[in-house]
Amino acid sequence: MAGINVRKNLNLLLASAAIWLPLAAPAFAEEAPPAAAADVEAPAALMEMSLEDLLTLESTSVAKKRQRVSDSAAAVYVITQEDIRRSTANSIPELLRTVPGVEVGQQQNGGYAVSIRGFNSRLANALLVMVDGRSIYVSTLSGTFWDQLMIPMGDLERIEVVRGPGATLWGANAVNGVINIITKHSAAALGVSGDARASTRRKEASLSWGGRLDETLSYRVHGAWRRDKGPQDATGADMAKRWTGIDGGARLDWEPDAANAVTLQGEYSRGQFDTPFTFVNRDVLTPGPVRVQTESDFHAWNMLGRWTHKSSDNLDLSLQATYDHLGRSEFNGLTLEWQQTALDAGLRWKASDTHEFNIGVGGRIMHDTLTGNSVLFQLANPVNTDRWVSGYIQDDITLIPDRLRLTIGSKLESNNFTGFEYQPSARLFLRASPGLSLWGGVSRAVRTPSRFERSAVMSVTVMLPGDPQNPYPLPLYTRISAQAARQPEVLVAWEAGARAKLPGGWTLDLTGYYNAYSKLTAIRFIGAAPIFAPPVPFPLGIQADLQMQSVGKARTWGIEAVLAGHIKPWWKVEATWSHFDFKATDDLLTGAPPNLLFALEGSPRNQAGLRNALDFGDRVSLDTQVRYVSSLLGGVIPAYVSGDARLTYRPSERIELSLIGENLFQERRSEFTQQFFQAPIAYTPRTVSVQARVRF
Repeated sequence: MAGINVRKNLNLLLASAAIWLPLAAPAFAEEAPPAAAADVEAPAALMEMSLEDLLTLESTSVAKKRQRVSDSAAAVYVITQEDIRRSTANSIPELLRTVPGVEVGQQQNGGYAVSIRGFNSRLANALLVMVDGRSIYVSTLSGTFWDQLMIPMGDLERIEVVRGPGATLWGANAVNGVINIITKHSAAALGVSGDARASTRRKEASLSWGGRLDETLSYRVHGAWRRDKGPQDATGADMAKRWTGIDGGARLDWEPDAANAVTLQGEYSRGQFDTPFTFVNRDVLTPGPVRVQTESDFHAWNMLGRWTHKSSDNLDLSLQATYDHLGRSEFNGLTLEWQQTALDAGLRWKASDTHEFNIGVGGRIMHDTLTGNSVLFQLANPVNTDRWVSGYIQDDITLIPDRLRLTIGSKLESNNFTGFEYQPSARLFLRASPGLSLWGGVSRAVRTPSRFERSAVMSVTVMLPGDPQNPYPLPLYTRISAQAARQPEVLVAWEAGARAKLPGGWTLDLTGYYNAYSKLTAIRFIGAAPIFAPPVPFPLGIQADLQMQSVGKARTWGIEAVLAGHIKPWWKVEATWSHFDFKATDDLLTGAPPNLLFALEGSPRNQAGLRNALDFGDRVSLDTQVRYVSSLLGGVIPAYVSGDARLTYRPSERIELSLIGENLFQERRSEFTQQFFQAPIAYTPRTVSVQARVRF
């Protein structure tokens, strides 16, 4: 059945591409793309860029220094300002759907599951996410709360996505990838800009205001509001009543001279949302799952201070301090208060024509408190503090100037719950010819167990008699407990890639990888016992106890590709494809594949995308996107093809009006569901919205 659906969807993808690609080709002559509206959109030169041009853009997330993407010995993709402006996306996770190897799925509470190269989950634990270099990875549950990320899209400078380990520079938990969301320098966003977007399901608005206090000091403040009905169930009924949030922030940039720069940032957000929640009824007299609608809320604030000093062309220094506070009430009764304080110092030193060093030290303190009484899970110790110290060194060794470079280095870390960790890497970059560059690397990265994995007790499911997975004539309850003495998960990764210029200005970026994981979190059966309810003399149920243990092993491998170019000067095309495969090593105790906490089957084996950007004169543009995503979890989430479109009209240089359609090929679709506890499957509906952007 799954194979039939896949073939149908692939055929639909090809048919859709054939229809959407030539939408306006006959009507317009070949001419250079028009100049962009001043202060409303990114420079028009971006529209003319091939992937070759885009690869000359600088990235800071691969090497912790400014480096051209084309010179990176890693799989890196940059979502530019132009990509953001022309996208149909209304959130950062939606923007990430265009990146090969990135997996994005909407869930039942309007949140997102986002990962890279496998192990997808609402709180994907092998992915490090940052905003301006400030980690937003929440250590208690080991992941990112994407729904709390409400930065106005117009304030984004770019998003850098590194696929593959980044632990040598960024440390533990940068296992499968790094996403660095970079906001605009305040001097690049002067004036007032507003953005409003509305559909029958979602309404949102943002306002940003930037200015200069003098020639060396600039500022920007922003505010954002959003209200969303969220996903639907299979019948088209709303799964939740509301998702409402507000966000406000400010940034100050000071450059007293050419050698020094200081940045100060602060942000506050809060919101309320309803979550459809399924829990296990522990009353053995009325067993079974119970579905309720829970009221949840969050609040968060953060501060960042950064100083950079350029002593010379060969020596840079940086110092950054951050503080994060997050509060979140969810899971039908639990309230999390989490705080993180971090201090990092870095140095880039070009010691000679051959050696360029990147050196850094840092420390973090994370404190959390979990209160309340949830029917889903509890933590054995409600208050906890974790401490980290770390250092790294990396050397870029030029073997042949402008042609061959070897990069070696390692991160050394120590914390109070797993001890000392080392995370080395070696990467080689070769410019074989002006039109071809090759790279390869091998890395070791670790993911430290979250507080949840070290101290949680979770009631997961109840299976009634007659269920294929229940061999007993009584209800079977499952309970998962943590193992306090946990070990970190370990990845050894091999990667290789090529970037080539093709005839006609087209470019191709290819990456292949092979990952070997050990000590993965797997759930093992440790015993079962009858459940009694006095005065009834006989058992009314069976309690099956399972435990999270560091015993899983798996291998994953895949290919990622990006092909980009211009069919006409005014018609830009980008095609992406990624393939993901895996094999888990059988558990030595059971002889069967391990029951991993985050199932590898929760990631699509194939994803493909086709984007078109067309400019029709100075005022009208059309952007379309078609995506194919293969099935998840053995067909529980079917394969789907999605079509999105954005038609934009600019009546003046300061005003932009758009009509946006999302999920146009079907009435609704499911994208993801959590594996280790019962939850209703969410469906993303077709949506049509209007948007207005203004700038003064």
